[in-house]
Amino acid sequence: MKVLITCGPSFEPIDQVRRITNFSTGKLGIELSSYFSKWGMEVVCLLGSHSSLRPISPQFTLYLFDTNEGLWKEIKKLSESHSFDAIFHAAALCDFRVQQIVDQYGEEAIKTKITSDREYWIKVVPAEKLIDKLRTIFPDALIAGWKYEVEADYDTVLLKGKRQIERSGSDYCVINGPAYGLGYGILNREGELFHVPSVEKMGDFFLPKISLRNKRLDELPPFHLGD
Repeated sequence: MKVLITCGPSFEPIDQVRRITNFSTGKLGIELSSYFSKWGMEVVCLLGSHSSLRPISPQFTLYLFDTNEGLWKEIKKLSESHSFDAIFHAAALCDFRVQQIVDQYGEEAIKTKITSDREYWIKVVPAEKLIDKLRTIFPDALIAGWKYEVEADYDTVLLKGKRQIERSGSDYCVINGPAYGLGYGILNREGELFHVPSVEKMGDFFLPKISLRNKRLDELPPFHLGD
């Protein structure tokens, strides 16, 4: 069985020196990759090159990516040479990309290295959602996206997760962050939410789901609601 996991931050360039990024560490994806590897799965992990964590001698295949577009190119290339049973898209990709930079005199800046002797107005536009394209190249795989929320009430977080599933055609949305609370909520297409307290328990939840696609259920760990 083959599993593809994305994790860690992407960045979008402002110029050739500066960039927009986030504080994602890649920890969750690395732990999930290690979990599935332990159970004998062939795991490919795509890790943001600016992740603060980097596994030493991982038991899985590890590639690095930089930008949203760079990650998409890596995924498409892998889809041509691998048949993945499950995709876990946990990467913290940039929500915006820089469209235009204009200085205080109304002149458009050249995006090599903008000078620091004036003010600038940077126009950013929403970046394309990579989760929305995964089903087009992985029509039969189990696909789980992520929804990390900082400020929202519980019902709003669930609604955003449901909308992601509907929009992308994914099977699950993993919800976490301060707005959700401790642990992780795994939301399915039917709107059912399963709480897991750790990445290991998340792996326990998904392992039989992946194995069902290959009818390999021997010696799998039992998953109990409320664990």
